[in-house]
Amino acid sequence: MAQDTKVFHDGESTIQDRAAVPSTHIEMVSKFVRPEMPAQHREFFESLPVLYMGFLDTQGRVWASPVFGETGFMTSPDARRLNVAATPVLAKELDLNIGVGAKVGAVGLELHTRRRNRMNGTLAQGQSGQLSIAVDQSFGNCPKYIQARTFDWTQSQRLQPKPRKLAAFDQDAKTLINNADTFFIASRVKSTSDAPDQGVDASHRGGKPGFLGLNKDGTLSFPDFYGNRFFNTLGNIHDDGRVGLFIPDFVTGAALFVTGRASIDWVSDRIGAFEGAERVVDVVPDEIWYATQAIPKQTAFHDSSPVLDGTGTWKDAHASSLKSDGYRGFRITSTQKESDVITSFYLKPADGGPIENHVAGQFLPIRFPSSGGPVMRSYTISQAANSREYRISVKREDHGTASRIAHDNLQINDMIQVASPTGDFVLDDSDQPIVFLSAGVGITPMMAMLDGQVAALTHGQKPRDVWFIHAAANSKTAAFQADLKTLEQKYTWLHLHTVFSAPLESDVLGRTHDATGHINLNTLKTLLPFDAYQFYLCGPEGFMQAMYRSLRDSGIDSSHIHYEFFGAGTLCDDDKVPAIADMPEYADVSFDRSSVTARWTPKDGTLLELSEGAGLSPEFSCRSGKCGTCAAKLIKGDVQYSTKPSITPPDGHVLTCCAVPGSTDPIILDL
Repeated sequence: MAQDTKVFHDGESTIQDRAAVPSTHIEMVSKFVRPEMPAQHREFFESLPVLYMGFLDTQGRVWASPVFGETGFMTSPDARRLNVAATPVLAKELDLNIGVGAKVGAVGLELHTRRRNRMNGTLAQGQSGQLSIAVDQSFGNCPKYIQARTFDWTQSQRLQPKPRKLAAFDQDAKTLINNADTFFIASRVKSTSDAPDQGVDASHRGGKPGFLGLNKDGTLSFPDFYGNRFFNTLGNIHDDGRVGLFIPDFVTGAALFVTGRASIDWVSDRIGAFEGAERVVDVVPDEIWYATQAIPKQTAFHDSSPVLDGTGTWKDAHASSLKSDGYRGFRITSTQKESDVITSFYLKPADGGPIENHVAGQFLPIRFPSSGGPVMRSYTISQAANSREYRISVKREDHGTASRIAHDNLQINDMIQVASPTGDFVLDDSDQPIVFLSAGVGITPMMAMLDGQVAALTHGQKPRDVWFIHAAANSKTAAFQADLKTLEQKYTWLHLHTVFSAPLESDVLGRTHDATGHINLNTLKTLLPFDAYQFYLCGPEGFMQAMYRSLRDSGIDSSHIHYEFFGAGTLCDDDKVPAIADMPEYADVSFDRSSVTARWTPKDGTLLELSEGAGLSPEFSCRSGKCGTCAAKLIKGDVQYSTKPSITPPDGHVLTCCAVPGSTDPIILDL
């Protein structure tokens, strides 16, 4: 952009690019960002009894706070200067930097007419009762999202704010947030240099009461509606993240002052209830102040912004997030590298609501975002239920679409879709000793079950002896080893045995691992005292088949052997896979949404395979009845399962990956 002065800093430009703002629009709006105030802006500011401002404190954190005075307390001696004869509300408590050279932002707002103009600048004179702002940038804003109300501004001369610092949002603060239809947000760039585009910004946000959401974890969320495409606030959040919120209660005169860190959620799952919103901004508070008598009370409320008619509240958004297909938006809150190939992802509900508890060993059906459409997979929850979050631990496979998305594309605060926990690979309810036999990423359900047993101790449950036997290539690929060794040192009932098949030169027998080679029956005979055990198997198909055959050949009853595959697989054990006695000769199957009909015969396999043979591309993952991805609504007809699925699909649905017709009657599926 050929201009003498840079209008938008790199953070703003990055957001504009991501939002696909045309360069022609950027060139056009750049003309309205001026290094001085036009005459109408100067007159406008001079007519106001209040100015909403953004400041930094002495720690560099951002705060939003108003300044009040009688009309005329602001003057503009020239186009590059605005003098404000007032002190910001709670300037001392918030430790605001109002010295010469401090960066500030300001938004003038005439609520009853919905006029507003903004200005960013540097304090040329700063002291209590007198601020003189040298203009860096001046620009107007449209009247969208402003609620029209009037005030008796003479009240401001009698205000005596009564502030209190909060450790967390108390009931007064929560009530204020839930009723808020307006707030002001201040933000900053990472480096506040002398350049005009480098500084502090103050902006207005409006919506229906309830558009500012307070989440269960104490964070705040609000929808970002379509605007002028400057992206001053979002650009600053991208560049730095520190923000300040001023949330007024115009009815009572109370207000909240919050400083914290913000992030941008670009996935729209949470904002279906907010028409016109394009993304969500989340704020993690760092410090909170609540003050009564902080602002004048309104004398009349005229009307809400007409553009808000189609928008909603976070209560609406939470209800809409529980989609008819059973998936719900979850945010990645943190990650943990467990080995060179396995990373754990911690997930919390994006709507701030509660999570569904699970039984240790169950898994989550997940939809990953992808440019080619959602990618469906199921991953074991690798820790016990804690009512706060889920943890999945994903191995990166070079040819694995979903695992590469998780490892290479997803970042903190990104969103994925999660369905309800399911699966029956869980601990039995006996008091017999447990033997975990795992290889590779098959360790994840074992970690969850072990975590569940540790958690049960706090409720007075007697521990069962656990032999945790795990196979890995070497120390680089072995996950959770430090955690396991810590637990083994703490609990006498836990016995850890790790086998490396290809140890590194740096691996030391007796320190990094207990044996070299592979787990086999001799391993078990050496480790396990004479007793009755419950065995749990998870890992690659070859490993599981070998271990299962060894256990069965040694006389272990199949009822004492529990297992789970992470994909298609079978142990080929007749007492585990029920056979179908009566298979129909044919059945006509209609795929309703695709307007395709095909005749099924036994040689066509499952209904999933029939649909693929008919040219359809339905969603699936495991192909063995373990994840539920292939579930489809059965509109008409009856089916039976060629192999017993591990999970029960939603009412009225069937798992097409292992379903076949139950009779010659026609079948209609919602595919």
